Amino acid sequence: MSVKIQEIPRFIFDELLVLIGEKTKEKLLKLVLQDESDIIENYMRNIMNNIFFNDDDIVDLLEIKSTYHRRRQLTKKNWFKQLKKDVESKQNSSIHEEREVLLKFLESKNADDSFKEMLKSIKDVEGFVQTRLNEIEAWAVDTDTRLTDYPYLDSKQQYQIEKAFENDIVFIIADFLKNAPRNWITHRFKDLIENPIFADGKAKLKGNVLFDSEQKATIIYDDYKLSDNRVLRSFISIEENEEVQIDKMFLLDETDSEILEHIMEHRAERFYTDKTIAFDLRPLLTRIYGNTSQKAYDLITKRLQKIGRFSLEGRTTGPNKETRTTFLYNLFEYVIVSKEDATGRRYAELKFSDTLHQQFITKQTVQIYSHFIHRLENRLSKILIYAFQKERLDAYLQGRNMKKHFEYTFFSDRIRFRSKRIDSNLKQIDASLQEFKEANILINDYKRVGNGFEIILTPVTESEKADFFTGTATPSLIQ
Repeated sequence: MSVKIQEIPRFIFDELLVLIGEKTKEKLLKLVLQDESDIIENYMRNIMNNIFFNDDDIVDLLEIKSTYHRRRQLTKKNWFKQLKKDVESKQNSSIHEEREVLLKFLESKNADDSFKEMLKSIKDVEGFVQTRLNEIEAWAVDTDTRLTDYPYLDSKQQYQIEKAFENDIVFIIADFLKNAPRNWITHRFKDLIENPIFADGKAKLKGNVLFDSEQKATIIYDDYKLSDNRVLRSFISIEENEEVQIDKMFLLDETDSEILEHIMEHRAERFYTDKTIAFDLRPLLTRIYGNTSQKAYDLITKRLQKIGRFSLEGRTTGPNKETRTTFLYNLFEYVIVSKEDATGRRYAELKFSDTLHQQFITKQTVQIYSHFIHRLENRLSKILIYAFQKERLDAYLQGRNMKKHFEYTFFSDRIRFRSKRIDSNLKQIDASLQEFKEANILINDYKRVGNGFEIILTPVTESEKADFFTGTATPSLIQ
């Protein structure tokens, strides 16, 4: 693999620690790492380096997961057989040792009456032993239980204990990585955050037509008034002899925003060298439409072509009524959707415009972890997440408080609301903020204040500081 272990984003280890769980971490510290909690991340890095990073160009995650799953189930089965054999041979098994400990506790003065009642069953030796055997047999055949869930793990040899933890954690890592995005950190161009590029749902292009002398082309455009002197123009150039159905021209919306995010997740070396991103359409279809039907392919093709044809212009009118263009660019230079004859799979290839690509190269983007976006469902949330992330990162860099009042204009400057009713839009915003809060993504708390919201953003984490501000590359683990 071309990726180095040192380049893995720091937050991945935060996620893995959550998946490993407190119970397994406590056992790991007690039985393997000797209570040095600060080396758990190093322990995981070593496992990943040994198993997932080697001289091969390709790492087969499914093969790793299957191999360690088989090992785990076989070991669990063998451990149960050995325990049952110890019991049948009348040896002093781990179950008998456990029973002795419980009996001593039962007879101690520390056990209250209610607890003594619960433990009476242990006086029945055969019944207690059989109950435990049944429980451990169920553990052994359950495909979801871990090796380190074995209740008598500390009775095993040290090398067996270490292998048990390695097996469980490799399986957890492989399972985590199999659904991972190509790039863990995605980028959103600041111009697409600070302007209401995306509508809060399906909205038609109004269909104003004019001849643009600079482009020497006819354009269909739609103007969105931001304030008395600011206008955002969205437009599509009409090719010569092209038949246009104005009533089927739609503005960019939250689905287009999510498609752009998905595209940025799939950037690879070609994006840096020639502004191009190519990707298999199937994961995008599943993400947007939940299936890979022919209808879904047709819809996504139209979406990509629509995004590719859009251009955006910012206009400001000065005191002397002169209009100044603050920005003007298209999103893509071209979009190609093709079918591979041998496999039947369909792919998209697109080339970003010079302006957007230059913004990426010069770091005029906002970075955010891709998995945050995947956890959101609200249409406004999928757009606002970049705005709130920018606020958090700016507040951190400028040493500002994470508590801030956001007036309605903050939201209307970033989302193209279809409704002119402010109350209706504020209700939409409230629902979005509630989703952020409940999911614990970017927002700790908020409350409505007049025609705005007082919002407490989450502090920037140590992992974000390391991943976003150290200048380290953050490529995919699995190419």
